[in-house]
Amino acid sequence: MFYPFKKLNNRLLASALLLGLLFTGCDILQVNNPNSLVEEDLANPVAASSIANGAEATLVEGLGQILAPYSTATDELTWIGTRDGWQQLDQGRVSEPVNEFTDASFLALSEARWTADEAIRRLEEFRSNGTLQDKTSLIRSYFYGAVVYITIADSYDNFVFSDREEAAPAKGEENMDQLYDTAVGYLNSGLELTGSNTGNWEARLLAVRARAKFSQSLWNKLNPDTDTGNPLVENSEASQDASAALALLGQNDWRYQLEVTPETAENDLAYQVNDRLELRIGNAYAVPTEDGTRVDSVSLRDPIDDIAAPALVSAVNEFVSANLYANYTLISERELRLIIAEDALAGNDTNTFEDQINEIRSLDQLSEYTGQIPPVELLEHSRRVNLFLQGRRLADHYRFGSDSPEWGANRDEPGTFFPITITEIRANPNISF
Repeated sequence: MFYPFKKLNNRLLASALLLGLLFTGCDILQVNNPNSLVEEDLANPVAASSIANGAEATLVEGLGQILAPYSTATDELTWIGTRDGWQQLDQGRVSEPVNEFTDASFLALSEARWTADEAIRRLEEFRSNGTLQDKTSLIRSYFYGAVVYITIADSYDNFVFSDREEAAPAKGEENMDQLYDTAVGYLNSGLELTGSNTGNWEARLLAVRARAKFSQSLWNKLNPDTDTGNPLVENSEASQDASAALALLGQNDWRYQLEVTPETAENDLAYQVNDRLELRIGNAYAVPTEDGTRVDSVSLRDPIDDIAAPALVSAVNEFVSANLYANYTLISERELRLIIAEDALAGNDTNTFEDQINEIRSLDQLSEYTGQIPPVELLEHSRRVNLFLQGRRLADHYRFGSDSPEWGANRDEPGTFFPITITEIRANPNISF
């Protein structure tokens, strides 16, 4: 991204400056204006944790900005407000570069990407100089960087990777799968640093690496054309990573979330649904209240037990009760088991598929699957309810050939994701309509 980065990210600078004050014991009343920040503040290895915190903070903001338009373009959310941009997305028109909400998400994810890359660059330099006191900060930065790259590749047909001063050309639609390679590279680097004193980071990195490898194979199902005749992802490496992560984690309905609090930032997705009421959980998932603005009850039912899908009930209740501060689930035991199950099904290993699906179903005290419905149908349903509002549904719409009920006649063709948007086009001389 070219336009927003003429000034250094003040989140990084402010947090680093504050940490430096704490460590040097300065009287906070005797410092200069805290808004008078210089880039050199980030050259101090003491700021390592704060630099990683800055990468996390911009990722939190970027996820909220992208998940709102992404989910609206699916059957997960529907438009009930006044802004035309949401209506366009709700009707399946995702390719408009002038849509104000996809434009905002492009800017936010560009900032998150740049901040993560910058954090990695600085912390790698500390490490090479022997001044990085705690490698966890670098592990975290690799992790956040990987998530940003996966999110961009999952959500965009094209993107720009500029520094904060010089404009760069577009990555190119045919090259977007390379972002998954970057993510895997970051995760590999993080795994090289894990050990007994780094907590659960090995499992988290393995889990997200499974997601990256799965997503890359899924990308190839959608590009250059959507393969609805053969929708299943077969990737043994993703399955192996998922199994390795589960071996470290055990079965406890584990998930890794980025926390959103009043001290960090609002979740823009939650703001649009729970506060502004521009969006509502879609009719394919929930019955609305009488005034049509909120959820009255979950309507999507388990296809075997014929009850409201428990995973969805839990997700909706948690999301609504959090109001503006809903957390982001980046990866979970449920998704890892879905990755293993799908790889097995694609390879005609129905026993492993059933075992993994039933492990998920047992988390919700649901009856075992023993072939009551076609396995692909159960796979899609399981992904719908267990990955709700996590940025996975649009790709599943396309590959499984299941339309959103809100899509109109002028919807974009299957396989279309978000474009480079208008702010970047206007600011970057290398990009044009």
